[in-house]
Amino acid sequence: MQRHRAELALTLITVLWAGTFVVIKSALTEVAPSVFVALRFGLALLVGAMIWRRSLASIDRTTLRRGSILGLLFGAGFLLQTFGLTETSASTSAFITGTMVAFVPLVQRITHGTRLRGTHAASIVMILLGLYLFTSPELLGVRFGDVQTVISAIIWAVYLVYIDTWTSDIRHDTHKQNALVVLQFAAAVALALVSMLIFSLTGHGSLQMTLSSSVVLAIVYCAIFASVIPTFVQTRFQQYTHPVRAGIIFAMEPLAASVIAVAIGAETLSMRQMLGGGVLIAAIIVPDIIAMRRGD
Repeated sequence: MQRHRAELALTLITVLWAGTFVVIKSALTEVAPSVFVALRFGLALLVGAMIWRRSLASIDRTTLRRGSILGLLFGAGFLLQTFGLTETSASTSAFITGTMVAFVPLVQRITHGTRLRGTHAASIVMILLGLYLFTSPELLGVRFGDVQTVISAIIWAVYLVYIDTWTSDIRHDTHKQNALVVLQFAAAVALALVSMLIFSLTGHGSLQMTLSSSVVLAIVYCAIFASVIPTFVQTRFQQYTHPVRAGIIFAMEPLAASVIAVAIGAETLSMRQMLGGGVLIAAIIVPDIIAMRRGD
């Protein structure tokens, strides 16, 4: 029962993440990627510190180390994906980001020596096929933005494995869990500021920022609904499911993003996308059916 509740919570935050593609893509015409990431997680840090200020007293050396490492992974993934979005199409970015599920078992194998379950292997194959059919990435050759997004997917795979490991032993300590969330935001902000400093000193890249209403809306949405809430939920609940399973759920993001776009009348779905969506949904349902038949 706890696993099903956790997976429902992870599915809900996947929907929240799905809404970021449209708002970020729009905002990047007026604000530089590193500046956007710094503002996004700066606001998330402020809100998180206010909400969980009492939990900050529980930070010890271990929590600080884990929060810093998770935050650097967390921030690097978002920085690279945001930079990648300026040089690649949204559909290609969505497809590449979704492939992080294929990297999770490899990371687990390297870090923990675990073996891949048969149901997880089948789900991964279905996810990759479904994502390809659904997103229809343009075959325009490899671009730098594609490479950045691939690296971000690998980094998030590492993040998924370690957040699962490092939250298991604080399962009943909500203060340490809350502190871990705040520390992740702090590390992500620090990384974004370092990125801005490097651009400033080298003269490469842009640090433009226009605080228009669309940019402010994007920052608020991404900070609160796509950072504070999801990071809290992921830190609290991912420990109750398998990291590969979590990655499979998060790979539903492109599907959720398109459903949102269709719901507001911004897009329509082709037959190919409907087929891909069906395969993606099956990738979630099939392992549960197999588990129930086995009595897992």
